[in-house]
Amino acid sequence: MKFEKPDLQWLVLSVSALVFFLVGAGRVSRTSNDFVPVYTGARCLLHGCDPYQTSQLEQQFFQGGGHPAELPSWDIDVPVYPPSTFLVLSPLALLPYPAARLLWFLLNACLFITSAALIVSLCPRSHRWPATALVSIVLATSGILLVLGQPGILAISLVIMGSYFFLRGRLLPLGALLLMLSLAVKPQIGGLIVLYLLLQRIHWRYAFLAMAGALALLLSAGLILHQRPRSADWFSTLRTNLSATQSPGGSADPRPANQQAIGDINLQALTSIFSTDARRFNPIAYAIFVALLATWISALLRAHASPDIHFLAIAALSVLSLTPIYHRFYDTRLLLLSIPAVVIIFQKRRWLGAVIAVLTVLAVISVQYRVQDYLLQHAQFESVLRNKLLFILLLRQQNLELLILFCLYVVAMISMRVSTAPAMETYAAYQPAITLR
Repeated sequence: MKFEKPDLQWLVLSVSALVFFLVGAGRVSRTSNDFVPVYTGARCLLHGCDPYQTSQLEQQFFQGGGHPAELPSWDIDVPVYPPSTFLVLSPLALLPYPAARLLWFLLNACLFITSAALIVSLCPRSHRWPATALVSIVLATSGILLVLGQPGILAISLVIMGSYFFLRGRLLPLGALLLMLSLAVKPQIGGLIVLYLLLQRIHWRYAFLAMAGALALLLSAGLILHQRPRSADWFSTLRTNLSATQSPGGSADPRPANQQAIGDINLQALTSIFSTDARRFNPIAYAIFVALLATWISALLRAHASPDIHFLAIAALSVLSLTPIYHRFYDTRLLLLSIPAVVIIFQKRRWLGAVIAVLTVLAVISVQYRVQDYLLQHAQFESVLRNKLLFILLLRQQNLELLILFCLYVVAMISMRVSTAPAMETYAAYQPAITLR
């Protein structure tokens, strides 16, 4: 039987989706640590307890049918999700923990696979193979998100699907709903992207509704917690938890001495290498972010309005969104949203597109854990850990790759600013749906 090219492409994508699903299914029943805080937090929201008090979370976990061996280490999985996360996921809290965990796994698997397929469909048939290859690599290597039960995969899937509907100009109410839920679960994932849709007036009324709806969910959940006697002090407890995560040795401490920081991809993981004082490395990281954002704005203002520029700008924002505040290595799956831009650049600047494609793959696939384990097990390489440059190159690869990726997208936006014709032939079908003002 002879397959045509489109069939082979979808076969490759299907195989990668199967790998993604099987990797998650093989371990999800044992290590869904990141799901426990949101599940028990949602139960607290329903039953009137504090979702940021670990003792109350444990009580809800056992009442929901959880097994003691499945409890996470609260020193690592500190509950710091916004109240809106618990409100969005409250339907799951109505189920026993084993059933909720299974449904959570299936929901996230289906949504992420769907978002990956939508990204491929955005790319033109003439360059569908590069897009299929990139999406398949990201998909096949993302099973860890299902294993952990990480809410980030839900937020990433929803913001990708919502952005797809906005850029296609289809099912806008559904797109707004998906963006709203993504912002409510993890606002740091898609906040800049939704703000871009709003400010660029790409179906801006629906973008505004998404942001307003997410804010309403946050305020409603906070009010519910405040009105319950046992959770009235939730905000002070949350603030204490946030401080604990950022203190030396905490789960969000980016300093090189903290081995947990090996998976941090935000700028603080780089700036803390040169100064271990949070009063210095945090402002420096924020200043770098502001400078990068200003550079992006300047490039955008100099560019001609076209569908190409929207995709390039959103790709750059998908990278920039990972830099200002705490993000882990698995959040790089947001770069799925940048793949249509990679194809655009590849069509016009072959070498630049190829370099960006390679960096995108490298930024998604983290090898830092293995490198760190190797260095720690071989005493003769301890000097590497004391050399700042080598430390960055070996143990902060993703952070460096993200910075380079962002700069290359800005270069693409500037170098392609003279082009007013869309690169993708498929744009002709939906170009009028994108408002260019």
